[in-house]
Amino acid sequence: MGLLVKMSEQDYASKDLKRRPFRTSVVLLSITTIVGATTFLFLFSNVMLDVTSTLTSIGLASALGVFFETFIWSALILIISLGVTVVSSNISLEIVSRRKDIGLMKSIGTLIDTIFDHFMAQSVIILGIGTILGIALGTLLYILGLIWLAFAVPGLEFVFVFPWVQILLIAGLLLFVGYFAAQKPIYDAVHESPIGALNPDVGMKVKHYGLMDSFGLPFKIATKGRGRRIRGTRRTILSLFLSFSLASVLLIGGGIVQTTMDSYVTRSMGENVVAIGDPGLLNEYYDSYRLTGNRLSAPFNYTGSQQMIPEELMLEASELSVVSKVEGRLVQFTEVAENPAIIWNPTLERYERIGGDRVVDALVIGIDWENTISEWYFEGAEVNTSTSAWIGGEMAAKSFEDPLIQSVGIGGSSFEINGIAFEILNGGRVALIPLAPMQDIFHMNGVNLMLIQLNRYTESAISQIRLLAEEYGLSLYEQQEILEANQAVIISYWGLMQPIPIMALVSAFLGLMYYLLISVFSRFRDYVVMRSVGASPTFIAKTIIAEGLGMGMKSGVPALFVSIIFSVFFLVPEASVPSLIYLPLTAGILLLALLAVIVIAAIPVYLIFMSRTDLRVSEFAV
Repeated sequence: MGLLVKMSEQDYASKDLKRRPFRTSVVLLSITTIVGATTFLFLFSNVMLDVTSTLTSIGLASALGVFFETFIWSALILIISLGVTVVSSNISLEIVSRRKDIGLMKSIGTLIDTIFDHFMAQSVIILGIGTILGIALGTLLYILGLIWLAFAVPGLEFVFVFPWVQILLIAGLLLFVGYFAAQKPIYDAVHESPIGALNPDVGMKVKHYGLMDSFGLPFKIATKGRGRRIRGTRRTILSLFLSFSLASVLLIGGGIVQTTMDSYVTRSMGENVVAIGDPGLLNEYYDSYRLTGNRLSAPFNYTGSQQMIPEELMLEASELSVVSKVEGRLVQFTEVAENPAIIWNPTLERYERIGGDRVVDALVIGIDWENTISEWYFEGAEVNTSTSAWIGGEMAAKSFEDPLIQSVGIGGSSFEINGIAFEILNGGRVALIPLAPMQDIFHMNGVNLMLIQLNRYTESAISQIRLLAEEYGLSLYEQQEILEANQAVIISYWGLMQPIPIMALVSAFLGLMYYLLISVFSRFRDYVVMRSVGASPTFIAKTIIAEGLGMGMKSGVPALFVSIIFSVFFLVPEASVPSLIYLPLTAGILLLALLAVIVIAAIPVYLIFMSRTDLRVSEFAV
């Protein structure tokens, strides 16, 4: 008998949904598209983790992997948060808008359990159908994304395995959150007095002056309406804020992460730089500077007499008007040892040995730290003594156990590791030490690589430097070309990431539109009354736009502010903004897009009032 009762309640719940076809379709479409976008973003982001891992393992791009992984993992967290927020808020807002129905059922003596089961059955039906259709849509988009990746990266091989476990986890999470999001407003309404549920506006404060009252009567009406319905409005504004801020972080933060990555490479290499040295040394050195190149492997004598730079050449170059700065470096490819560290463990009350005594081949560079062109990003402390050194990120990760408390052995000398530098040279397998100690280690008096930073990178300036180098039997290498080639590789890699922030933004805007539609339909009776006393469809549409604009600005402006702060100060260290106008321009575009979504959300209601004279209020409100 109990089973029959439950089945009859579910049957009645489904009939009640069919009684409101337009409104039910909007809610279902909302859940479907948001679940679809969340499913696609989650699955595609997981694939991009594998793709970027593959791409950054090619050549010397491994130093870039941390940027892609940071962005993708941040995106995954934000994507799940976005889906959970929008789905739970949509289903919750829909139930809040049915409070009058609950009040009517209570006023005619319907049992609380029956009311609760009825509306929970409706919520489960909407959630179940929307989740199934959304996952199907998301999976289709995911397959299309894989096809696009196959064309975007021709040599990439895919082994397509349908991600059943991931899809089930997404479905379970969204159903779980949506189920409990629907319970709260139903529970609150069924335990309220019938008169309170039938008249949710009673007791609410009506504002005398609205934020945008000066823009005309539609804005005044919209402002007063929001004042009477503060319960639903607060929920909507919070949901809009979370959705818009999460998507904005991916869009704004994505550009900042890409620019920061480019900035790290530029800072380490220097801009408008040409190099002078032995032709063989230059070819070996700069092949290990290309992101598409290879690590140094074979021994190469960088410190022969024919490789040294005459001091006269450096002096002549520094006196040229086209030259901004001249720097000499001593470069050698040699064995580097991981020296152990002995530390006191207060927990175990004993000394511990840190390090595995590993020995690797690495590029060692002697730097005149007071006269260097490069400004590396680093973690740790600056090189401040003759026995201090920095090492590259690849060597720190692969060849040292705890580098910042260890030291590095070079040519029988030990250097304390003060910091880990971002350096793509030789794939990050590099050690940077003071110039004078390195000259002592290898018994050299000069340098074998000269870097020249030009005031302006022009052909005439480069030709002038080339002629000077040829006078001393040396060659010139245009380092700026390597920098630009590396920047092009970064852009091409980053282009593969663009579907993630774009789809996240589309998802957020779809959520905004459905929020506004559901919110508007919950007060459809008010608009019908306005229509009956002579209000035109255009006037009603303006009122809806005014209401949406008020909620959109209250949620969108703070969301943009939070997104910018998070993207600049918390997403990546020492973040670089693409340009002075990037943040205001991006914020302006997002606000214009928000306005467009609000206008689009008003179109369906406008068309309803234009096309129907026998409006069925029962479809939208009791």
